Amino acid sequence: MVHLILYYLVLVLAMPAISFADSRIVKCDDSKTATIFIRPNFGTVINFPVKPDKVLLGSAKQFAVEYIKNDIALTALNSHANTNMFVYLFGRRCGFLLTTSAGRYDSIVKVRDPDENKIKVNINE
Repeated sequence: MVHLILYYLVLVLAMPAISFADSRIVKCDDSKTATIFIRPNFGTVINFPVKPDKVLLGSAKQFAVEYIKNDIALTALNSHANTNMFVYLFGRRCGFLLTTSAGRYDSIVKVRDPDENKIKVNINE
C-alpha cells in the first residue's frame, strides 16, 4: 500500500513537467514573439483564423513547412533546430520563435487576435 501511495505522489508531482495539452492558444502581437516548442520527429500545427498571406521562415534548412488551408504544419529537420518565423495576416505581422524540445512541446497551436474580444464603440462628439 505504501508503494502505491509513493507511486501516486511521484506521478502527481511530475505532471507539471509533462506536456499533455493537445493545444495551446497564443496571441498574434506585433510587438512580441511567441515561442513554439516542436518535438523532434513529430509534427506541430499552427492554426490561424484565416489563411496566412505570407510566411517568412528564418532558416528553411531547420524546419520543413507545409501549408494546409489556415494551418502551417512544421517538422524539425534536426534535433537542435531553432529559427524564427514571421506570418503576415490580418494586415499585421505575427512573430514566432521555433525551437525543438523533447520535454515541452506543442501539438497544435491556435493563433488568435488579441483584440478579438474587445468591443468597438463609436463615440460621437
